[in-house]
Amino acid sequence: MGVYINRAQRRKMKMTNAQADAYEYYLMIQDTPDELLIGAGSKVKIKYEQIMKRKDYPIMHSDYKKFVETNKETEFTVLIDEKVHNKYKMVSLKEDVKEPRWLFWVGDLQRVTA
Repeated sequence: MGVYINRAQRRKMKMTNAQADAYEYYLMIQDTPDELLIGAGSKVKIKYEQIMKRKDYPIMHSDYKKFVETNKETEFTVLIDEKVHNKYKMVSLKEDVKEPRWLFWVGDLQRVTA
C-alpha cells in the first residue's frame, strides 16, 4: 500500500525555498493586525532593518533594494489604493515619483509622530 498525502501537502513538498518564503510573507500580510493599518496622508519612515533581515532580501528586485537603502531615513506620505490596501494591506508613498510606485506592506512602515 502506498502513502497518501493530500493536495496541500503535495503543493508544499513541491515548493522551492523562494516560493515557501513568498508564501510565508503572504500569510504574514494576511494576518496584519488592525493597529498596524496606516491611513492616507500619514507620515511614515521605512523599517529598513526589518526589510533587510528578510530571508528573501538578497533576491529582491535591485531597484527596490536601492530605493529602500537610499531612503531609509526619508519621511514619506502614505497613498492608498483601496483595491490593494483592503485586500493586501499595501500602500504606496507619495514621494516615490516613478510610475508605477513601489508598494509597501504597512508592517514595514513606521509612523512618524509630529
